[in-house]
Amino acid sequence: MAEALADREIVVSRVFDAPRETVFAAFTEKEHVENWWMPAGSQTHEWDAKPGGTWRYSMPAPDGAMYPFKVTFLEVNKPSKLVYDYASEGDPNPVRTNVSFDDQGGKTKVTLQLVFASIAAFEQAKAYGAIGGAAQSLKDLEKYVATL
Repeated sequence: MAEALADREIVVSRVFDAPRETVFAAFTEKEHVENWWMPAGSQTHEWDAKPGGTWRYSMPAPDGAMYPFKVTFLEVNKPSKLVYDYASEGDPNPVRTNVSFDDQGGKTKVTLQLVFASIAAFEQAKAYGAIGGAAQSLKDLEKYVATL
């Protein structure tokens, strides 16, 4: 029997006090993404935010080690939808992330849907704080968008 999607997904939303074109740009343009997604000390190694394109970057751990990540862009439909796969470099089971940008009269509702490859992967991510991390990423984005 196939696993139900709800058993392996995280969905979080936030409303931003900014037009969706601005929020979409903050989510898809390198100069913006590096200002809210990546912690200090991170490095972008490759950036090509188009369908089939890749973003490779490394983030520092508390012990100083650098951890590589890879984002593969699948859909970039300005300004309403973004779909990408996200994983540690070399992980064969990326997280499919669907991002919608819904206009709400000059404000923008962003909804992140993270779909894990399996229930086990979802449970592991949940144990490591993925739900709070997804919500925190939108909070960080909100702080950044307020500066634009």
